[in-house]
Amino acid sequence: MQDVGVRGAGIRPMQPVPGRLPVGPEWSYEVDWSGIRLLADVEQGSLCLRTLEGDDVTARFPEFAPLADVVADGLFDGEAVLLDAGQPSSLALFDRLRRADPRKARTLARARPAIFMVYDVLRLYGVPLTARPLDERRATLGRLSLDEVGRIQVSPVYDDGPALLAGVREQGLPGVMARRRDTGYDAEAAGDWLRVVAPADTLPTSPTAVDVPGGPPAGPALSALPPSGPGPDHPPSGRGRRTRHGRDEEPPGLW
Repeated sequence: MQDVGVRGAGIRPMQPVPGRLPVGPEWSYEVDWSGIRLLADVEQGSLCLRTLEGDDVTARFPEFAPLADVVADGLFDGEAVLLDAGQPSSLALFDRLRRADPRKARTLARARPAIFMVYDVLRLYGVPLTARPLDERRATLGRLSLDEVGRIQVSPVYDDGPALLAGVREQGLPGVMARRRDTGYDAEAAGDWLRVVAPADTLPTSPTAVDVPGGPPAGPALSALPPSGPGPDHPPSGRGRRTRHGRDEEPPGLW
């Protein structure tokens, strides 16, 4: 895997490792959205989307371009999600990724828009954030009002891992991501980010409702993770021009 994301600087994306669900106050939990992992790099009002392999897929997701209108400089980690009958669909994503023609991508985006679920911010207005703990980065992310952008959502964070795992199992979602609250963003830190598959052989007794992006609310969810402390200072959101980049390439793998 090559360094991707920061234009001219490079950063190795973290990847979750399979594991059992950890429990304790040092962990936070998110839904595994089963999408395609993207690093969204906004620089001088221009958005560039890259996969973990470093492939530029900006032209394939024109509906994410307004991110550069809200934050003029930032690096975000997240994943693109497409729904089929209310469930995340890998097949729909593959179909989108093989459409190299920007005009066709725009047509598909209007007919069946994807959602960019953001779960981390690694740089903001020139300030690198990777050394700061996850709680602080998430607090910074929450202050950016990204949910005001139509197809951009901040992935919700939950405190109760077992209840969330039961909830995603009930709704047919693949599983849960568990991340340590007090650690930085380090690709070498194995075990700080775990992917936990939802069990298929047992049914929950009191599942937590999970809101699927782009669909009707599923009901009350667990409380989101409160900020652990002040994040980095940053200026008001900039307004930048929107440009699209892209080249012909084979569709990258999911995650």
